[in-house]
Amino acid sequence: MQFLYKDRYLKRFDRFSAHEQRLILAADQEIHRYYESRQAPVGLRIKLLHASGDGKVFEARASQAIRIVWAQRPDLVSFLLVGTHDEVQRFLRSPLS
Repeated sequence: MQFLYKDRYLKRFDRFSAHEQRLILAADQEIHRYYESRQAPVGLRIKLLHASGDGKVFEARASQAIRIVWAQRPDLVSFLLVGTHDEVQRFLRSPLS
């Protein structure tokens, strides 16, 4: 499985405090482990947001306020966005997502 980080994800990651970045990185590692073991830690609260013939979109919690959104295709996971619940909702409603 390959992991790709979109520019939007990386730019938003840089806006978080050092403490929040550590939480995001810990959640990121848990997501990687999820793809190795197919067992999701309960604290991440991984949720399937959308599924279509060519892929799936998921959300996980890095903290109470911070969410990570990624898309999964057969051999690729693309991290799309890291942000607050409201930012994720706006992203998902946007036509460019």
